Amino acid sequence: MNGVLAGQVQPGAVQADPLAGLREILRATRPDADLGLIRRAYEVAAAWHHGQTRLSGDPYITHPLAVATIMAGLGASDQALCAALLHDTTADTPYTFAELDRDFGTEITTLVARIVALDQIRYHGASALAQAIAAARAADPQVLAIKVADRLHNMRTVQYLRPDKQLRKAREAREVFVPAARLLRLDTVQAELETLAAATLSRNRHARTASGRLLTATTALLPAATQARWREEWLGELSALSARLSRARFAAHTLLAIPRLAVTLRRPAPGARQPRP
Repeated sequence: MNGVLAGQVQPGAVQADPLAGLREILRATRPDADLGLIRRAYEVAAAWHHGQTRLSGDPYITHPLAVATIMAGLGASDQALCAALLHDTTADTPYTFAELDRDFGTEITTLVARIVALDQIRYHGASALAQAIAAARAADPQVLAIKVADRLHNMRTVQYLRPDKQLRKAREAREVFVPAARLLRLDTVQAELETLAAATLSRNRHARTASGRLLTATTALLPAATQARWREEWLGELSALSARLSRARFAAHTLLAIPRLAVTLRRPAPGARQPRP
């Protein structure tokens, strides 16, 4: 599988038809796709994930949809696209494998079950890493491709995680998922994963310095919805400065400005209704 790499949706983006982007890619990569089946998988996943959100604040369904859209760009089968849409339902909602099998049949249920089995692997330590690579090599190529697409989308939105989790995800991407993409000959996916992992590792290596720890801690003064964005921006600025003195100066200037920024961000928008006393 290889082809058009897609599935990159800006956080907060709203589409009248959430499947419009997926359909557009399928018209180019596989015009014979069973759109009715794929839409039904989306609707079932959206119903079960209803009310769940990602750390970005976006509805959770945007994640499996992005994974399916990446897979569509790689020419995946209808069954793989449905499994991508449904891959978190049995783990994160009350939806059962029995219900999944009733609704979509054995092939899609088996794909989802194998994705869930790969999810159980933890990638910490040399032995666990070796186990993960061995499991990846033995996995159904469609299942492995969905897991790689899943990690690609998570790396695209990694800025919403805590710095320590960003580093862990980036190392896993580099050590497990880049080799898996190479194994599947997904050149465009491999290249993007490598780029995202390298950028995340570079950005966050300063998170553990005195300046980085101080800036990260003081983001707590900002409204919760804005903390990830500003933390990422400040750590990115630190990573762009090569001299320790320059980083210290940047941190000092930023710390002095944070109280004013916090007040500005909490100020009601013009015309916003004030709460009743």
